[in-house]
Amino acid sequence: MNKKRIVTLRVSGGLGNQLFQYAAARSVAIRCSADLVLDLSFYHGGRHRNFELNQFPIKAELRGLPKSKFLAAVSKMAGSLIPRTYYREKSFHYSLDFEQIDAPVSLDGYFQSFKYFDSCENQIRNELKPPALDGAYNRSLVEAISSKQSAILHVRRGDYVTNPKAKKTFAECTIDYYRRALDYLPANSRVFVFSDDIHWAKQNLNLGESAVFIGDGTPRSGIEDLKLMSLGHHHIIANSTFSWWGAWLAGPNKGLTIAPARWFVDEAIIDSDLFPNDWVRC
Repeated sequence: MNKKRIVTLRVSGGLGNQLFQYAAARSVAIRCSADLVLDLSFYHGGRHRNFELNQFPIKAELRGLPKSKFLAAVSKMAGSLIPRTYYREKSFHYSLDFEQIDAPVSLDGYFQSFKYFDSCENQIRNELKPPALDGAYNRSLVEAISSKQSAILHVRRGDYVTNPKAKKTFAECTIDYYRRALDYLPANSRVFVFSDDIHWAKQNLNLGESAVFIGDGTPRSGIEDLKLMSLGHHHIIANSTFSWWGAWLAGPNKGLTIAPARWFVDEAIIDSDLFPNDWVRC
């Protein structure tokens, strides 16, 4: 590894956040001809999220904080010998000064905009391609969802419903939103529903007999669902980075992607940089 040309990223959050962080940091590493190091110290100490990027064909070295105080001090001292700048994300929307970052550098932020990695999107899609699926059920879904008539619909509930902080942060994707979004789809679309509360989706979304609700309420792998979602032709996403990636990984030559007009409760937050220009917001 070139110790003088390193981009270090502090990874945090769930899978959707990890994908955004990696894509942004990897774009800097590519532009600067530098190596990428992922600092996984966030995931020590019983976090309710797990690091999952190691299941993708990423190009990075993984590092965690040493458990020993002595080794931690040695590691910190060794790291301080390498001159580097520190770049922290300034706001939710895209910052032009990101393009001026040079290595060595340490990055900290969520970087939730396609603009951070638009210059190398094909390479990012290759490095973040979800692994192949096992099992007869998943294989049958792969065949059905790969059709040009498929439409992925994602419902995010979970902590958006149960966590008071999340409820104050993220706007609600109402049933009316999903009805408006469905009106954009071609009449012959077959809808495949993904959700962390599939029973709620079945009871509240009137989608007809042709709709397919993925799973029976038992826990499923997020990466499994991400793979299936990325195979869809059209996408109706929730205000969730997970379903954002399910749509983006499908590639630029797929059908419609429809996103909620409001991502956050606070309308003062500028979220326009989150969405590619050809995505529909309703």
